[in-house]
Amino acid sequence: MAQRGPELVRGAYEAADYTRFVGQAHSFPGYPGAVGGPTRPGNPDKEEFFTWLEHDEDEQIPLTNFLHITAYGETGPGIGATVCTYNLHADRGPNFSAEGLNAAFRIELERTADDPGQPGVPDTDPARQDPRANRVPTWNVFEGWKITKLHYLRRLNGDVIPQGCTDWWQQQFPAFTANASGNLVPPPGFEPPTMPVAVQYPEWIRPANSE
Repeated sequence: MAQRGPELVRGAYEAADYTRFVGQAHSFPGYPGAVGGPTRPGNPDKEEFFTWLEHDEDEQIPLTNFLHITAYGETGPGIGATVCTYNLHADRGPNFSAEGLNAAFRIELERTADDPGQPGVPDTDPARQDPRANRVPTWNVFEGWKITKLHYLRRLNGDVIPQGCTDWWQQQFPAFTANASGNLVPPPGFEPPTMPVAVQYPEWIRPANSE
């Protein structure tokens, strides 16, 4: 299962985040069945905005979202991990993501079939766009799985953000320091860096034998 695990965690987060802007029906293939119907506000397991049926009215600005998977584990039929993230905008302006590093999500999935499914073809070259690849997978990456947790970790509510997230953020922003809440914050005078929207890496490449 180890080969499939990180792909499933990544797929669950990306599909959930995509759902915020396009709605479940237009998100990744198989996502509505894997995540279930829309959840209620305050659900401790699944954030409401990750299960919306209709798209949000907020406009998505040009940015590149960086993700890091940590605290990965397998227990019986389930897998889980924490996804840490921040983004860099294409244009100058406020960027709350990079002005206080604390965006982390607990992702968990549970197997519903004996066959764990086939992993996608690994994308091993960040500098090359594979002609077989798609921005959104064209197959159901969740086949045989259900998503049981899509939880935004809130320190103020007692959630613990894994050290792996803090180490990764510190590596990306070495001048940041931890405040009293444990969030990494920038030094005085910090201006969030900008960058052109990057080409997706890794890309989603369909397994050779998938339907």
